[in-house]
Amino acid sequence: MPTGLVASFGHALRGLVEVTSRERNMKIHVLAGTGVGLAGAELLLPLAARLALVLAVVLVVAAEMGNSALEALVDLHTKEFREEARRVKDAAAGGVLVLALGAVLVALAVAAGNLDLVQTALHRRGVHLVLAAGALLLQGFLLFGRSRSGLLDGIAIAVGAVLVSFLGFNGQSGALSLTAALLFALSAASSAFSRAANRA
Repeated sequence: MPTGLVASFGHALRGLVEVTSRERNMKIHVLAGTGVGLAGAELLLPLAARLALVLAVVLVVAAEMGNSALEALVDLHTKEFREEARRVKDAAAGGVLVLALGAVLVALAVAAGNLDLVQTALHRRGVHLVLAAGALLLQGFLLFGRSRSGLLDGIAIAVGAVLVSFLGFNGQSGALSLTAALLFALSAASSAFSRAANRA
């Protein structure tokens, strides 16, 4: 097995893709994070607001990764029901829930504090928001779709990538656009991982 810094990044990325392909809650967080990135990039937000949104998305995704790792570790230790195992899993899931609710509050606070920017974006950039909704629908298909057709997934990835790229290049925030693009790419990799796993 390869070792070193490059290999460790590869292992980390494989873990991120695998958790996204298998865990329903992670799929929800990735989809929601992409939505925050695409919508937030349409607003000319202050730097602090942009950083708060990016950090909220990153923290929720990281917490879900930790929760999934802890659940796998508990399952490795015991297969039968044990009260201690239940407490560990529930506590880890509760931590993710707290972070997710905090992220929602951050997004609501940013929107409420910049209501004039939100109204301007709805008025002047409404077409972009429709395109963002289309990209999210395609991402939802990749994450939750039952069809594992390589052709359908390829079309969804190609069209979604074009939409996300267009919105990113025309967005108001590079950090939020990049967040959305990376999460969409994670969804595409997750779809490919699921297809490969189904063939094996």
